Amino acid sequence: MEQEKFEYIDGYRSCCKYHFNGNVNIILSAPHGGSLMLDNVPDRTYIVDNRSSHINDNCHDEQRGKITVVKDSRTDEFTENIANELNRKGNLKPFIIIGQWHRKKVDFNREILEATLNHSEVIPAYENYHMNLNNAVNQVNHSFGKGLLVDIHGHAQGNYSMIGYMLSSDQLNRNDLSGSSFRTSIESLCGSNRNEAIRGQTSFGSVFERYGLGVAYPSWANPKPESRRFFSGGYTIQKYSPRINAIQIELSRDIRTGKNKLMNAQNVARAIVEYMKKNNLLIIK
Repeated sequence: MEQEKFEYIDGYRSCCKYHFNGNVNIILSAPHGGSLMLDNVPDRTYIVDNRSSHINDNCHDEQRGKITVVKDSRTDEFTENIANELNRKGNLKPFIIIGQWHRKKVDFNREILEATLNHSEVIPAYENYHMNLNNAVNQVNHSFGKGLLVDIHGHAQGNYSMIGYMLSSDQLNRNDLSGSSFRTSIESLCGSNRNEAIRGQTSFGSVFERYGLGVAYPSWANPKPESRRFFSGGYTIQKYSPRINAIQIELSRDIRTGKNKLMNAQNVARAIVEYMKKNNLLIIK
């Protein structure tokens, strides 16, 4: 059976595309999968001083201060396939924002200076992406009262996925997360049991693994990243998590580009729904 397709609206100069006619309190965003290279938009090619890169987003394989321009291959397609499966399986239509400009031109998951290098041609694209994402958060909060933003990325650090809640590997490597003073990106779901919310049986990493998607850190089976490279969550979930539950998913290359990439996207869609049901978060209009 052919999957239903969403009708997307193009953002400013096709910097992104979005779908807002949602009937479920899920927002899918994919800032780094775009391929569009506009000739009259300058590349992000030089090094930004660390003082101007004050967001410690720990998102990709860069040393702080360097500009990262490598795209997260197939994350745009993977995000669309998640949405298609939600629609096909349960008639669930999420809110969707997908970046279309290549990361060489703009980085939608950085604060504005590092994202645009103050290029006048780039700033309106960045602002349009976040205007649309902000509108999606507002619509979900207004229509449903609560929701989940899933920010989708890819990495090449190893054959495992990372679930980012704004907790560093050092923090996750602790034996006990309860009573900690640090803020997560899912504070409203943590309640009195932060260990359960982050790496218990009802955590997203645990549900993710149960759908045959390989190892995920943190989870019940794999609670600590130990010495592995771990991305805790970037600008997007830092910016929006005070208003909505937000998770950054860093998918391994094989999950998003291998021969089973469609099935994997379908299973991620199912994992999102199960996770939201287990945490009393899913609302359908």
